[in-house]
Amino acid sequence: MNNLTPLFALIVFIIAFSTAYIINLKYKVNNLCSRYETVDGLRGFLAISVFISHASLWYQYIQENQWATKSYLYSQLGSTSVAFFFMISSFLFISKLLNSKEKGFDWRSFFVSRFFRLAPMYYFSLTIIVIIVMIISDWKLKTGLFQFLHEMFLLGTFTVIRDTSINNFGLTYLINAGVVWSLPFEWLFYFSLPLISLIILKKKPPVFYLVISLLFVIGYFYVNVIRIPFLLSFVGGAIAALVVKKKLLENKNSTLLSILILVCLALIPQFENSNNIYCKLLITIVFVLIASGNTLFGILNSSTLKLLGEISYSTYLIHGIILFLVFYFGFGLEKAKKLLTSEYCEVVFLITPIIVIFSFLCYKGVEKPFMEISKKYNNK
Repeated sequence: MNNLTPLFALIVFIIAFSTAYIINLKYKVNNLCSRYETVDGLRGFLAISVFISHASLWYQYIQENQWATKSYLYSQLGSTSVAFFFMISSFLFISKLLNSKEKGFDWRSFFVSRFFRLAPMYYFSLTIIVIIVMIISDWKLKTGLFQFLHEMFLLGTFTVIRDTSINNFGLTYLINAGVVWSLPFEWLFYFSLPLISLIILKKKPPVFYLVISLLFVIGYFYVNVIRIPFLLSFVGGAIAALVVKKKLLENKNSTLLSILILVCLALIPQFENSNNIYCKLLITIVFVLIASGNTLFGILNSSTLKLLGEISYSTYLIHGIILFLVFYFGFGLEKAKKLLTSEYCEVVFLITPIIVIFSFLCYKGVEKPFMEISKKYNNK
């Protein structure tokens, strides 16, 4: 079996879904009362899609020492999934602003909940990465202490300033498949919200939050290149929030709209990645329809998909680490290179349930407890 055929992706999806289904028989972790159930279902596909994309990239890296894929499909499984993640963030919080238009918005609770939502799992995964690097380095500093602490600072701030290797280990980015590149965009969006709210809320944010928002945005674009294609994903999410708020789609679950989603999804792999403006338009159409409540013939109402969606942040941060452990430590890159394509695929199939189970454990043991702490803190 060639790992770049659609069949490879389909089998991984089936294994991931089956594993989550078994978990869901006993542990009901998903929020069944969610207002946007179709969005929760969509998230169930996304993190697994990123994992499949990175499994393809790992194969290419092992064989040709290139972190790239020759398949538009597998490129889009990663690129489009992250675009959807950005749209989901934008959709959820622009919707909250629209729904708070008259009564105002609790900014302190918002930033507290965002920190407790993103930081604990991120720092947990970062701790694992640092330990892996130190094991490879025989627990010896390859850089000066100040440089090492500087690297920890850059990584500790979600790489908002810039990404970095650790302890002079050039393959640091491989350990988690470089997934943290998207997190600075998430924080940029969150810190932009007070400024965005000026055109939405009647009760304007306190000056303190506006100043913090403005300073963060200016500082961000001072040290980072403006990435318009990525920012457009957040615009797509805002469009969906407006469409849902204004109830512009009446017959949202019609067969015609479901077919339109499938047609758009089929067209997306014709583009190299999601940065193309026409591709971004297709993704936005799909998301607007799903956010409006289209269940895609009932698929997105699956409680198993919602479970995968609930643990998607852990899956996103952890899957690359497990791939690295298997191929760098388990096989060794030279031995892995000798694997037949079919054997490589079989290894990924075996890894898949491990990733789902470990992501679930991380959700239950790291994400969920801190989410509860956040709720208690904000209630006080």
